[in-house]
This record gives sequence, C-alpha cells and structure tokens, in this order.
Amino acid sequence: MVEFRGYQEEALGTALDLTHLRRLWPFVRPYRAGFLVAIGILAVSFAVELAGPYVLRLTLDGPVADAVAGRSVDRATIWWLGAAYLAVTLLGAGLGYAYALVTTWCGQRVIRDVRSRLFEHVLGLGPRFFETNPAGKLVTRVTSDVENLNELIATGVLQSLFDLLKIVGILAALFWIDPVLALYTLAVTPVVVGISLLFRRFARDAYRRVRTRLARQNAFTAEAVGGMRTTRVFLQEDAVRGHYHELNRATQGAWIDTVVSFSLFFSVMDFVLRASQAGILWFGGQHLLEGTLSVGAFGQFWLLYNKLTDPIRELGEKYNVLQSAFSSSERIFQILDRPPDLRLPAAPRPTAKGPAALRFEHVWFAYREGMPVLQDIDLAIAQGQVVAVVGPTGAGKTTLLSLLSRLRDPDSGRVLLDGVDLRDLDLTALRRRIAVVQQDVFLFTGTVLDNVRLFDPAIPEAKAEAALRAVGAWEFVQRLPDGLHAKVEERGATFSQGERQLLSFARAIAHDPDVLILDEATANIDTASEARIQEGLRVLLQGRTSLVVAHRLSTVQRADRIVVLQRGRIVEDGDHASLLARGGLYARMLHRVG
Repeated sequence: MVEFRGYQEEALGTALDLTHLRRLWPFVRPYRAGFLVAIGILAVSFAVELAGPYVLRLTLDGPVADAVAGRSVDRATIWWLGAAYLAVTLLGAGLGYAYALVTTWCGQRVIRDVRSRLFEHVLGLGPRFFETNPAGKLVTRVTSDVENLNELIATGVLQSLFDLLKIVGILAALFWIDPVLALYTLAVTPVVVGISLLFRRFARDAYRRVRTRLARQNAFTAEAVGGMRTTRVFLQEDAVRGHYHELNRATQGAWIDTVVSFSLFFSVMDFVLRASQAGILWFGGQHLLEGTLSVGAFGQFWLLYNKLTDPIRELGEKYNVLQSAFSSSERIFQILDRPPDLRLPAAPRPTAKGPAALRFEHVWFAYREGMPVLQDIDLAIAQGQVVAVVGPTGAGKTTLLSLLSRLRDPDSGRVLLDGVDLRDLDLTALRRRIAVVQQDVFLFTGTVLDNVRLFDPAIPEAKAEAALRAVGAWEFVQRLPDGLHAKVEERGATFSQGERQLLSFARAIAHDPDVLILDEATANIDTASEARIQEGLRVLLQGRTSLVVAHRLSTVQRADRIVVLQRGRIVEDGDHASLLARGGLYARMLHRVG
C-alpha cells in the first residue's frame, strides 16, 4: 500500500456506526419541520404510486374485459380512467419535484452548518494538530467529506427508511391481491438479503480505502504545489511526478475495486429479480387459466411487483451513499472530537491595552516527553523594553516566542502579562495586544490593503497607508498599478521576499500592538531594504514591549537587553557591550558572524 510520507490515516471502525446519526441531530434539529414536510410528501407519493396500478386494474377488468367479451364499452369510462392515470402520473412527478426541493433546501443548510462548525473548530486547534495533519487532508475533510454528508442528510436516511416502509406496504398489497403468488415473491427475499449482506462487507472496506487514498493524494498534491520552487531548484520533478503517479494509481485501484463490487452486486441482484419475474409469469399464468385471478388483478400485481423491485435496488444503491457518508462522518467527528490544545478560562480576567510587562516564570516545555526544549526559563521584561533573544539553532528561541503569543502553553511554570498568567486571560483580548512578525511571511489572496489590515474593516485605509509609509514600503506600493488596492497573487508570489517582509512590518504597525514579537523578521531583507526599515523599526518599537529573535548585528545592538539561549537554558543576559566584554557564547557567535 502506498503511504503518504510522514502521515498516517486515522483508524476507523469496522462497521456502520449509527451513533453518527445521533451526533448529526443537533445540526438537523433547526430544520426538522422541513424534513417532516419531506416525510409527508413521501407518504402521499406512496399512496399515489399504489393508485396507478389500481387504475390499470379497473381498466383491464372493466372496459377492456367488456371489449374482449364483445360487450358494449362506455367510452366515457375509458376517458375518465385515462384521465385518472394521467393525473396520478402528473401528481407523482409534482410530488417528486417538491420532495427534491424541500430535501435540498434542508440538506444544504445542514451541510452549511456542519462545514462552518468544522472550519471554526479547525481554526481553534493548536500547532500540534497542523504539524501532524497535512493541509490537503484537511481540505478534503472540510470540502469532500462534508459534501458526502449531503446525500445522507438530504435523501439517504429518509429515502432508505421510506423504501423499507414501501416494501412492507407493497407486500401487503400483493397479499391482498393474491396470497399464494405473494408467498412466491417472499421466497426470493432471503436470496436478496444474503446478497446484500455479502456486498455490504466488501463495499465498506472498498469505500474506506477510497477515502484514505484520496486524502493521501490530496495531501501530497498540496505539498507538491507549495514546494514547487524547491522541487525545480533541485531537479526533482521526476521523483515528485513518480510519487504522484504512484498515489494516483493507488486511488484508481481503490475506485476500481469499488466499481467492481457495485457492478457485480447490481448484476447479480438484477438477475435474481428478473428470474423471479419469470416465476410470476409462470404461476400467475396458472392462476389466470384456473380463473382464480383476473387479468386486471394480474396486471396490478405485475406493476406492484416491479415497484417492489425498485426500492430493493435503491436500498443497495443507498447503501453505497450511506457507506461513503458514514466513512466521511467518522473522519469529520474525529476532528470535532479533538479538544483544543489550549485550555480556555471559564471566567477570563480582563486585560487593557497599554504598556505591557512580561515575565517567564520557571518555564519548561517539551515537544516530546523527556526531551525539553526550554528548561527553567526565568525572565522578566519591563514595560517598553526591547529584549533580543539569540542562540544557536535549536536553542528554543522560536518556542519561547510561541509561548508568549500563546500558540502553546508551557508544561510547567507560567508566562505572565502584567502579572497575570496568560492562561487566565481571554485569548482574543490577549492576541489583540500582540503582533508577530515572522521570517516566513504569509500573504493572502486579495489586495495590498487586505493584507496590511488582514481584512479588518475597523482599520481605516489612511492608517494602513501610514503604516506602509512608516516602514518604507509605500515607495514600492505606490508604483503598483492600483497602489494600495493592487491585487496580491497567491502567497504574494509577485512580490520579492524583502517586499513581503516590509508588508508584514506594516501589518504589525497597523494593528497597533502593545507587545511586538519579531522572529527573524529581518533575515531576508537585503541591505538596501534594511536601511529603509531601520527607521520604521525604531518607530515600531517605540513605546512597545518587544521580544526579538535576530541574527543581524544591527538589530541586536539596538536592544536594551540581550538574552542568550543554549540548549533551552538562559546562559547569558546583558547588553551588547557587557556580553561582548564577557567573552562568552555571545561574543563567540559575533566573532563567527564577523
């Protein structure tokens, strides 16, 4: 089996779990009136279906029998019976149209609510979730898997239950027409049930293989598109192409297994039902010759039996739909069942904008048990102070910053803002006071204005422009065809790395944070760009408490304090001059850079 490198698909149950229907009920409840209307339409439709064969019986045993016997025929009766059959047909078509409208209206609203709930839940999950779940797989969950529920909610369950009731109702009508002939039709039932149960086992496994392999293929596709530049630089197109084709063949194989299963099922089922019709012709013909069954009654029986085969076939097809939908619902609820990584306070303490004081109080953190990344970090940062954090790769610098913005929580110890544990603050209020500028800048599809204010209409256009001017980005923005309203392609592909970084600085200024976090924010700025943003940095840092991770000497020297991390511990703390005079790790790092 082809595996998507680095990721494992969730383990699923071994049978249809009907508890998912119960779990979907909160989404269905607001629209239950519409679904009740749909059930009423189905009930009337069934009565209309029974009326058609009865009209045919009246026609065959009335005017047609009279004509065959040479008796006079009342043409008005024929017209009335024909009009009745036409009316029944038209009414059935109208009810089918109404049923489709109602179920689609209700089903799409349920799907909308499920999709919104799932997307909002994913947004609330922490970094660990996204580190173990590729973007392509999550896109499949929020789009394809949710859409698969539409057939389950809109028609699958209702139609399947109604098909079962229809089978019972038609069998009752068949026994009313001819009990002996009806008993013969029942003899076929164990064969049909046995075929369905055998098919069910193969179909369940086939559909889960399809969903698993499709998710892997989508995940690899998202990764391949995102890493296209790296692939081309290292001439790995053939390797990526080969792995994609391998995944594609695996998905194709799973689909073929599914199609073969269903084709075989419907072929065998159709043969059994056709064979039973031959038996009805044989035994029904005997009853006609014996005079125990009229021609009209036989015609009614024949039509009703054909209507009996329809729900039997549809139940097999609906199992196809239900199996796919239940597999999707398993995956959806696996995500919804995952609790957020962060504990939210029941009664959050208030926090007001203004100068902020920070404190890391004996903080420990590990990504894996027994392998701490941060060890007993004790650090106080005064209001308005700029603290640079330096150290070798893997020292824990970025992890320290992620704790401050509460992307993660420490395993032990506390991170305090104005003397209050971050875990006791409202998360939204906390992050409104913090702005993060990263080395890898993410720009959204939209306009320059959208990316500066992050689609927040509360930030006026003038403020966004002022932020761009402050960091020296206005010069290149005003040269764009539409200036501030220029289109930004996916991930800002039309901007240079330096320009994207300048936009991220403007974004931070526009949101006016109390605490500023710079994570290698100037690493990809060329010398000319750096000269332009130094003044902007001075404006940005002024009056704000800042924590800066940087390798550039110019950025580090401006800091009020420099904290040196090594293997997750603070080994040095002081200003540039004192640390340089000490001749420790900081001095050796500068010597290597020089």
